[in-house]
Amino acid sequence: MKLLDIAFKDLLRAFRSAFLLVMMFGAPLLMTGIFYLAFGGLASGSASGLASGDEGGFDLPVTKVQVVNPDQPAAQYGGFSAGGMLVQFLQNEALQELVQTTVAPDEASARAAVDARQAALVLIIPPGFTAGIYTPDTHATITLYQDPTLTLGPGIVKGLVGQFLDGFSGSKIALGVTEAQLRQRGEVLDSLSAEGQKLLLAYSAWAQKMGESQSQGTNPLLDIQAPPTRAGQGAAASQSPATLVGLVMAGMLIFFVFFTGAGSAESLLTEDEQGTLSRLFTTPTPRSVILGGKFVSVFLTTIVQVIVLLVASALAFGIRWGQPLAVALVALGMVVAAAGFGVLLISFLRSSRQAGPVMGVVLTLTGMLGGLFTTGIADLPAAFNTVNLFTPHGWALRGWKLALAGAGPAEVLLPVLVMLAMGTVFFAVGVGFFRKRFA
Repeated sequence: MKLLDIAFKDLLRAFRSAFLLVMMFGAPLLMTGIFYLAFGGLASGSASGLASGDEGGFDLPVTKVQVVNPDQPAAQYGGFSAGGMLVQFLQNEALQELVQTTVAPDEASARAAVDARQAALVLIIPPGFTAGIYTPDTHATITLYQDPTLTLGPGIVKGLVGQFLDGFSGSKIALGVTEAQLRQRGEVLDSLSAEGQKLLLAYSAWAQKMGESQSQGTNPLLDIQAPPTRAGQGAAASQSPATLVGLVMAGMLIFFVFFTGAGSAESLLTEDEQGTLSRLFTTPTPRSVILGGKFVSVFLTTIVQVIVLLVASALAFGIRWGQPLAVALVALGMVVAAAGFGVLLISFLRSSRQAGPVMGVVLTLTGMLGGLFTTGIADLPAAFNTVNLFTPHGWALRGWKLALAGAGPAEVLLPVLVMLAMGTVFFAVGVGFFRKRFA
C-alpha cells in the first residue's frame, strides 16, 4: 500500500536525523542516568535491598566513638558508676550497626583521634558524673568533641546519649519531689541512703526501658500509622530509590514522546516549504493517502521510541515497569495522545521557523502542568494533582504511576481510555486543519 510506503519512508528519514535521535533516545536516558548516578546508583542498591528484605536499600555508616570515662564506682553509691553504665549502653549489641564505641585511655589521645579522623567524636565523662546524677543540687556535664565535617553520625550519638541522660534527669526530679513530699510529712529521704538509691535506679531503669521501646516502635501508647495512599499516587508515595528512578524515567518518557509526536508532524511543514509535498500532490496518489501516510509515520515513530526507551531503561536502571498487559495499554494510550497532540499543535503553525519556539514553550508548559518535572516529589497539593488531569501528560503520568505500582489492566483502564479519547480528538482536529490547508 502506498500509504504504508509513505509512512515507512518518513520513518526512515526521521531515524536518519541525528538531532531527532538524540531527543528521542539520548536525552531521556541521559537525564534519568544523571539522576541515577547522582544518588550513587540507588536503584540497584534498592533492588538488592528488596531481595534481602530491606526496602530502603540505604546503608548508614557506623559512627566511631571514643569515650573518656574517669568516673569511678564509689562505695557511698553502692559501687554504682553512671559513667560505666553509659559506656555499656553505647556498647550494647543492638547499637553495633550504628555506633562503634571504644574506651580511650585519656582525653588527649581521644581528641587526637578525632583530629586525625580516626573517630567521629569523643564523649568526655567528668569524674563526678555519678555524684552529679545522685545529688539534686550538683551538676555534671558530658563534653562532646566532634569532627565538624560530620553531621549524621554525631547527631545519632547525641540522640542516644540524650535518651540515656533523660532517665537520670527525670530521676533527680523524682527524688526531689519525693524528698519535698516526705519533708512536708516530717520525714527525711537521704539520696545517699539505700531507699534513695533504690528510687533513683528504679526510675532510671524504667526511663531506659521506655526509651528503648520507643526507639524500636513498640511503645503501647504510641500508634504509628502511614497516611492512606491516594488513587494513582501509590508509586510516588513509597519513594524508594527504585521507585524514584522509575518515576523520573516515566516523566522523561512522556515529555520526549510528546516532543517526538510534534517533531514528526513538523515534517509536513518542512516538506511543504521545500516543495516536495506539492510534487507528491501532482502524482496519481490521492492527497488523503499522502497525508494519511504522513500521519501514520508519526504513530510509528512514537511507537518505536516508546519500545526502545522501555527496554533500555529496564536494562540500564533496573526499572520494573509493571505487568506486561498494563504497560502495553498505557503505552498505547500515550502514543495515541502524543501523536494526536503533535498533529494538532503543528496544524496551527505556518512555517518550520515557528515550530521550534512554539514546541519548546507549549511542550514545556504542558509538561509542567502535567507534573512531569515533579515526579519525585511526594504529597503535592491536591489542587496540583487535579490540574494535571487537564492535560494528556497528566493522564499519561497517572497511567505510568499505576503501572509502576503493579496495577493490573483493569486499574489502568481509566487513564488509557482518557488518553485515547484525547488523542483521537486532537488528531481529528489537526487532520481537519491540514486538509483545509492542502485542499
